[in-house]
Amino acid sequence: MATIQDWFDAMAAKDIDAVMAGFHEDFLGVMNEQLLTREELKEGFQHSIAGTDWIMSDINVKFEDEHSLTFDFKGIENGVPHQYRNAAVYKDGKVFRMISYFEPL
Repeated sequence: MATIQDWFDAMAAKDIDAVMAGFHEDFLGVMNEQLLTREELKEGFQHSIAGTDWIMSDINVKFEDEHSLTFDFKGIENGVPHQYRNAAVYKDGKVFRMISYFEPL
């Protein structure tokens, strides 16, 4: 299992393959009440990291073990600061299911 720091580092490096390496092939997520497949998540990440003003900060891992993870962080996308909150379940050492909520600050 990759660490959440590995994911943040991959996002900062704009390395989409490394970003997606921690997500299970059968990933499903809910982001702000929208169901996302792995491919849709990848497209969203590609859009985010393509921007010149994409910034992530203040990562706070609230809980992590071999089965689950909860974390939050702040981000700026298109000049708008956001708060992101996430809860995930692992399968085979990768994020299998995730619920994410983000809102402008």
